[in-house]
Amino acid sequence: MDKIILAFLILVLSGCFGPAKFDSSSEASIKESTRKVVESLPETSREEFKKALMYFYIGGDGGLKAMMGAAFSGKSSDATSEAMLAANLKEIDGLTGEQILEKYRSSLKKDKIKREKEEAERQKITSLKKEAQELLDSNKFEEALSKYKALGEISSGVGAAEVGIEKTTKAMKEFTEKMNYMDKVVITEFLSQRIDTYLKQEVPAVRVSLKNKGNRSLDKVKVVVYFKDKDGSTIFEEHFYPVLVSKYSLSGDDKPLKPGYVQEMEKGKYYTLESALSDWQEGKATAKVVDIEFTK
Repeated sequence: MDKIILAFLILVLSGCFGPAKFDSSSEASIKESTRKVVESLPETSREEFKKALMYFYIGGDGGLKAMMGAAFSGKSSDATSEAMLAANLKEIDGLTGEQILEKYRSSLKKDKIKREKEEAERQKITSLKKEAQELLDSNKFEEALSKYKALGEISSGVGAAEVGIEKTTKAMKEFTEKMNYMDKVVITEFLSQRIDTYLKQEVPAVRVSLKNKGNRSLDKVKVVVYFKDKDGSTIFEEHFYPVLVSKYSLSGDDKPLKPGYVQEMEKGKYYTLESALSDWQEGKATAKVVDIEFTK
């Protein structure tokens, strides 16, 4: 009988004096159980436990951001915040100090892995967006679409991918329209020679006139002139804008080139080069319409 009583006492005492557990049922129990849990831990673990308690109190790694976001959006009140914080502590309710520390350390590892993954995704997204934009700027539309589709395979990049695909598809359509229309902008006059100006002599100069044989009005026409040496090799190129509708325009006509209209330079007027272009064989040059912009 004595042995049975002794065993019962040991069982009761072990239950009464077991490791303290955290109790989140009320504000008073939180304070009291926290005190007991801290006292049950070795001195070396108490500081870490305080950090762990704060970690779970605010809801983990992203908890503080969530609360700040709710506060700034006006969707949070003091009562709501207190309820959220109290709910957060339910995660460690009934755990001992050591269990809380173990859970805290495990959570920190998971948070680190998550942050590293998110950072890798951000870098990948940034890289794909940059590559896609560079391809788009170079009119490499299929390659740009491929990059945006790869971007769309990343969950946090779906939105940017959709915008990029729409932008690229639109640019590809506009480029195709421009390329198909380019042949309708005809160079009706082209002359390259050296002329004397008020300040210089033997200046390389060109005259370019155009006709719009299509059915759309143009706000911009870009012409590139390729200068050649005596052997016929291109040694220099320069672009000009016979048509350029812009309040910043310093050359060309500031009126659109309408369907069927011509753009001719005044008699005696030339586009001149800053370079002396000493290797250029006078008269050896070709001109090409390389870009247009439709009137909106």
